[in-house]
Amino acid sequence: MPSPSSLTQRARKRTTKHSSRIRRGIGRPAAGPQVVGREALISHTCELLSQLPPNRITRAEVARHMGVDPSLIRYYFRDRSMLLLAAVEKLTAEFTRNREQELQQAGPGPEGRLCARVSALLKFEIAHPFFHRLLIEEFMNTKSPAAARFMDEVTVKSLDAYYALVESGVKERVFRRADGAFLFLAVIGMCEFFVKAAPILRVALGKDFDERVISARYREFICDLLLNGLKLRPAASSSA
Repeated sequence: MPSPSSLTQRARKRTTKHSSRIRRGIGRPAAGPQVVGREALISHTCELLSQLPPNRITRAEVARHMGVDPSLIRYYFRDRSMLLLAAVEKLTAEFTRNREQELQQAGPGPEGRLCARVSALLKFEIAHPFFHRLLIEEFMNTKSPAAARFMDEVTVKSLDAYYALVESGVKERVFRRADGAFLFLAVIGMCEFFVKAAPILRVALGKDFDERVISARYREFICDLLLNGLKLRPAASSSA
C-alpha cells in the first residue's frame, strides 16, 4: 500500500502539470523548441505574399508555412486583416529604403529622379508581384480605421512626390506640364504588368530569356518613353 508521502508527491506532480497547462492556455501559446515572435510571423507572411495572391494568405496558411500552431498567430494578430496590414507596412518600409537608395544614385535633375523611381518600383514589383493587388483588394475599401489611415498616408505621399517631380521639371524647363496622378498610375501599371506578362515575354523573346537582362532593358525603355513623353515641346511657330 502506498505511503502517505508518496501519495502527496503524486498529487503535487498532477497539480503542477495541470497548472502549467492552464498557464499556457491563458498566455502565449507554446511554439515548440524555437520561439517564434511577431516579427517572424510578419516576415513569413511577406515571404508568402511573394508567392501567392492575397486571397490565399490566411492565418492558417501562414501557420502551416511556418510549422506553428495557428493559435500563435491569433495571439499576436486579432484577425487576418491585422496580419496583412503588418505585412504591408513592412513591405512599404522596404520599398521606401530601396527607393531612397536609388534616388541617392540617380542622375541630376528631375529626369534622374523619375528614372530612380521607375527602377526602384520595377525591382520591387519583381520581388513582390502581388503587392498592389493586395492594396487594392484588401485595403482600398477597408473598414479598419488603422488600415484606412495607412493607405491614405501612403497614397498622398506618393501622389505629392509625383506632383512635385513634374512641377520641378516644368520649373527647370525639361518637362511639359502633365498630371502627376496619371504619371504615378502609369509608372505602377508599366512596372506591375511587366511581371504579370512573363508568359507573353516567353513567347515573344523565347523561353530561356535572362530576366535580369530583360528587366534592365525594360527599365531603360520605360524611362526613355516617359522622358520623351514629358519632354518640353517647342512652341509652335506663328504663321506669317
